[in-house]
Amino acid sequence: MRTLHTSYRVSNLSASLDFYTALGYTQVGRVDLGDGASLTMLNFPGEQVVTLELVHRPDAGAVEIGTGFSHIPIQVDDLPATLGRLSEAGLKPGPVERPGGQDGPQISWLTDPDGYRIELVQWPPGHPYGLTAADFQYESGREPEN
Repeated sequence: MRTLHTSYRVSNLSASLDFYTALGYTQVGRVDLGDGASLTMLNFPGEQVVTLELVHRPDAGAVEIGTGFSHIPIQVDDLPATLGRLSEAGLKPGPVERPGGQDGPQISWLTDPDGYRIELVQWPPGHPYGLTAADFQYESGREPEN
């Protein structure tokens, strides 16, 4: 098994598409569900599969995120350059944080038009794509296994 993609319900499809394309996503396809409802599939250039689905159901009213959703992390290669590009596009990323100290990842937070939080992450040099078991073994005091 594997996770396929994240699916968000959005209140205003146009505003969400503007936001996510400014973030760097491209539209892969769209499915019309009738009565103005649709599914819009997105991914980042270079990705072979859909990684984000925007579900628009105008009759359902405004999105209420609630307390169960936290965030979606997105890996970037150069966080300062990404933040500059996003700011130029009119988005408002937060300041750079270093939750793991100077040698750990760099992160910044961003919020979409419906209030979904996005964590932009730049891993330290040599870190593999995404989190691995080695990250948790090291944090718990054990040396990472190779």
